[in-house]
Amino acid sequence: MVVHVSGRAQSWADCDEDVREYVLRAAGLVDGWAYVHGSLAMGCFYRAKSDVDLLVVVPARLTPAERERIARGFAGTAAARPVLGDLEMSVLTVEQAATHEHPRPYEVHYSAAWTDAILGNQVDYTGSGADPDLAAHITVTRKRGVALSGPPPDEVFAPVPYDDYLSAVLEDLQDVMAGDALLKSPYYGVLNACRVLATLELGPGTVLSKEEGAVWAREHLPQAHHAVVEQALSCYRSATPVSAAERETDGHDWDRTALLSFRDWVLKQV
Repeated sequence: MVVHVSGRAQSWADCDEDVREYVLRAAGLVDGWAYVHGSLAMGCFYRAKSDVDLLVVVPARLTPAERERIARGFAGTAAARPVLGDLEMSVLTVEQAATHEHPRPYEVHYSAAWTDAILGNQVDYTGSGADPDLAAHITVTRKRGVALSGPPPDEVFAPVPYDDYLSAVLEDLQDVMAGDALLKSPYYGVLNACRVLATLELGPGTVLSKEEGAVWAREHLPQAHHAVVEQALSCYRSATPVSAAERETDGHDWDRTALLSFRDWVLKQV
């Protein structure tokens, strides 16, 4: 197990000034209400590892030109970000936010996975998309999100039925547990699995961060899996910078046998 010196866990209320300026600059690219969710809202943002999660709500449907302008704006802002983690952002209309569907429609989406396609003119902006992950993002935003502008999130976003929230988190879990995905991105996969297991055990109303899920797992998982959970949590909290290429592993070797054993045990539980 690799032991790291922990960095400072940040929340929106006490985040570094350059992080705050970056988030506000990104949110300002869209004329709407902006909400931070994820680690920066839940007090476990580590600047060497964490992404910035945003939902933005606009009054009405956007034109294709507006969607392209916003997507390109986010891709450009992300290129000058002060942290390794990228933005993950979705723009919804007021109606889309207030009306539950699964998967939930949206107007614009940006994340690191979309950067090349956006900058390479490979995105179709003529219609709305739909994203099953929004069931999880909205659930987190309603319960633990921070309004940068606009009304409180539980007045803007319709409640997500627990079954749809579970569907979203379990689908994401299947992706990170499939094949050798956990070997390629071990610390994210382990932490994500811990969060899902805690959610299933604690039941409706449970909205945890990856860090909180791992802390729960240390007390509840079989001893055989404690070392890999500890390593994942230590990597997540590490203040040591890594390159983009090393980010998924934190630049360290992992015990392949332990990871595969953890993967098989988790899949059996769910």
